[in-house]
Amino acid sequence: MGDRLKKIERVVEVQRQLKRLTEWKLALLRRDEAGLRNAQQQLIGQLNDGSVHHGLFVGAMSRRLSRLSSEEEALRETGKALQARIVDESMRLKRTERLAQNMARDAEAHSERVGLERIVEAGVARKDDSLA
Repeated sequence: MGDRLKKIERVVEVQRQLKRLTEWKLALLRRDEAGLRNAQQQLIGQLNDGSVHHGLFVGAMSRRLSRLSSEEEALRETGKALQARIVDESMRLKRTERLAQNMARDAEAHSERVGLERIVEAGVARKDDSLA
């Protein structure tokens, strides 16, 4: 019973680490999204700027803005998938934690039962000795 409990506790710890890793990935993804939005805002600001050489770079700037927009959309989709994965991992972790708690409770009850049986057997053995 103890070996199974130790194995389940190791599984719980691994699942915690996997969830933490996915949360870190999501945080990095959010940071990248913020960087893309910042780059888009800078490009839009440059497009709105009425400089002398403005016309020379409008095509390149608009293509870059379009690329940034598509990258941001891809990151957003990846973020949704990671968010769903975090929810799944959280639910799996909760189930495994409950299983570990139940197994710990069962192991404790088993050890109490064994201890009580030993006490009863010791008491019965003493009574048998004293009656003889």
